[in-house]
Amino acid sequence: MKRFSGNLKALVIAVVLAALAIALPVSKLAIAATPNVAAGGAQVVYIPFHISGAISATVVGIAKFNMPMPCDLIGVGASAQAIVGTTNTIDVKLGGTTVLSAPITIAAAGTYTEGTITTAAITDEGAITIDVTIAGTSLTHITVFLTCARK
Repeated sequence: MKRFSGNLKALVIAVVLAALAIALPVSKLAIAATPNVAAGGAQVVYIPFHISGAISATVVGIAKFNMPMPCDLIGVGASAQAIVGTTNTIDVKLGGTTVLSAPITIAAAGTYTEGTITTAAITDEGAITIDVTIAGTSLTHITVFLTCARK
């Protein structure tokens, strides 16, 4: 009896899986990419990156992100909870090229500093990286904010 019930369970599972395969299109079974939400008017996306701890050496690509939709960058800013030195900077890059006219200098702890955008157009799945340059001593608990308008 145990052999039959084991075979029956396997048969039932196989039938259910086969029914699902027939009922659902293949595209519904496997999601390989981030689906884009339908574009609409005035969609603004705010993306914060928080980098915990103290950063005491320059780090290229400390944060990496692929933008899930095409958009225009309308704001870039950064802050740090604590700083030592006055020439510590944050740079935001698209595909390895800066989108700012100059890196953002973090001048005082707890203040928000905006950068000047020179390249606003971000492509769908565009690779965004954030570089931290420590010319002083350190930055602690950095937050970088990207504000984008969806195309």
